[in-house]
Amino acid sequence: MHRVFACVVVFALATASISSGGTQRVSVKVSPTVALEPALLTVRTTVEPSEDNRFLSVALDSENYSTASEIPLHGLNASRLSVLEFREVPSGVYEVSAVVVGARGPLASTTQMVRIQPAFGRIE
Repeated sequence: MHRVFACVVVFALATASISSGGTQRVSVKVSPTVALEPALLTVRTTVEPSEDNRFLSVALDSENYSTASEIPLHGLNASRLSVLEFREVPSGVYEVSAVVVGARGPLASTTQMVRIQPAFGRIE
């Protein structure tokens, strides 16, 4: 009897966490996460569709270099997946951020760290 009760409790908790937690509103995956300069970074973002979504801002920031790109989102009609390429990225440690922005400001954000190593023979 105790095992059945324990199984029911575990199942109820698992179901509640799936239904109430849902998925992240935005996620980012950068590849590669470690590369040699000048690097080509591919940034894949997944955004949960919402009527509030207006645009997605993706930025690469390091101590000596930064760049950003914005992608318009058309509410519920927007594609879930966006893929950006950043070319010729110089060496450094980068914070890659993805921010979903609505009419009243940021709605969700996430980050990933990336390291671009100096080219062989170059001392940083």
